[in-house]
Amino acid sequence: MGMYLLRIMGAIILGAALVFQGYAIVVQTETHSPLPPQFGNFPANRVFLEEQTEQDEFAFAVVGDTKSVGTFERITEDLKRRPLDFVVLLGDCSYNGREEDHRYFRAECATEYAMPFPVFYVVGNHDVSPDGFPISRFEQTYGPSIFSFEYQQCLFIVLRILDPPFSNEESIRFLRRFTEVPREKYRHRFVFMHIPPPVSSDFNARTFPEHEQIVQLFDEVGVDYVFAGDYHGYSRIKLRNTIYIVSGGGGAHLKEKKRRQFHHALLIRVGKNYIAENFIPVPRSNDLEDRLEKLAIVEVWPWMAQHRALTILLDLLGLMILLMILKPDILPMLRKGAEPKSV
Repeated sequence: MGMYLLRIMGAIILGAALVFQGYAIVVQTETHSPLPPQFGNFPANRVFLEEQTEQDEFAFAVVGDTKSVGTFERITEDLKRRPLDFVVLLGDCSYNGREEDHRYFRAECATEYAMPFPVFYVVGNHDVSPDGFPISRFEQTYGPSIFSFEYQQCLFIVLRILDPPFSNEESIRFLRRFTEVPREKYRHRFVFMHIPPPVSSDFNARTFPEHEQIVQLFDEVGVDYVFAGDYHGYSRIKLRNTIYIVSGGGGAHLKEKKRRQFHHALLIRVGKNYIAENFIPVPRSNDLEDRLEKLAIVEVWPWMAQHRALTILLDLLGLMILLMILKPDILPMLRKGAEPKSV
């Protein structure tokens, strides 16, 4: 009886491994799907907004640090039902700066994350790496990492703020251009970046070399709001005339050392004479299907593609063992067939 159970368990394990390998082959085809039409920082998405007619009120949402297997999907389901003009992802949507991680993110974008309005993607420190996924590859895939656009008489600036070995000088130069623009040209000025400057002890901020310089430039430009991620939680600080909001509750594990945190998106509604801030809270979600899909795309398929001959050999060996487990008399039959016949 014990041997029988061992055989059944062995057959289940081997069968599951072979089935999951087939699943990995099928699911990785989703990584070749194009991004949704309005996803990314490409000029067409910005032009789409800039060409809209003037309205009394508009709304956008910001979501930071979305890497998760279910939580961010719950957020997108809520956002899709709202009358939003656009969404800004504040970076760290990828687990690591590797091609495989971005393939999984793009597969999710093509299905679960697709939204019916422009979605801009601020580059985060986990989204790029010098060798695995450099900035040039990020911009090839998602569009420029430093840009601006005008919408409803407001200015929106997206910066690439990362820690070493990446340099922030290009973002500094880009931001400095707006110091010469008259304040009265825009109703409001919004900035989006990933790593926030350390303007408060309310959150754990990683410093970057240019943080004092960039805060000074925000004052000179007359920035009303700065939205950042990186810290997995929420914090709001007003420094002189600029409000700094750190919103990194989009799915990554929360940092609750300083206070209780929650997963959320932040909804900003802009009227003629006001700016309103509201949370879209969601519970943490761990979706088994997403976990399996991530494992297949990020780990299993890349290994199979890199070791094709070994994969085929292991498959044949696994099938042979499975056959012998399910039909134990096959081995004696094979041996008998291999014996020389007597004359």
